[in-house]
Amino acid sequence: MLRTFSLVGMAAQAEGRRLKAKASATGTRMAFYAGAGVMGLAAFVVLHFVLWFIARNSFGTVVSSLLVMVFDLVLAGICVFLASRNTTAREEIEAQAVRNVALTGAAQSAVSGFTTQAGPLMALAGIAIAALWPKLRGGRRL
Repeated sequence: MLRTFSLVGMAAQAEGRRLKAKASATGTRMAFYAGAGVMGLAAFVVLHFVLWFIARNSFGTVVSSLLVMVFDLVLAGICVFLASRNTTAREEIEAQAVRNVALTGAAQSAVSGFTTQAGPLMALAGIAIAALWPKLRGGRRL
């Protein structure tokens, strides 16, 4: 039974490590989203004016505005792509594997501990029922 509690404790530690690794990966992803926001804002403020003035001399006002908008959308799309990559950290995968092995071992240990400890008790209960059965039935035998 002690092995079961040890394995459950190991599984809890592994789950804690997995959640910590997942939180770290989520923090990195949020940093990329923040970078995408900053890049979008910077592109909106600075690049709009610079590219619009450059393109206005060659293409006119409307076409230069469309070119600036397409450039901004491409930059924003690149940042969103980098932020949304779903890469699972190696530490998270290892911690999840340890947790699964520990929980499987704990379940097997609990079942085997129950059967080895409950076997003699069930035999004793069977003997007691066999001895008391005639009295429970009112002393009549079939």
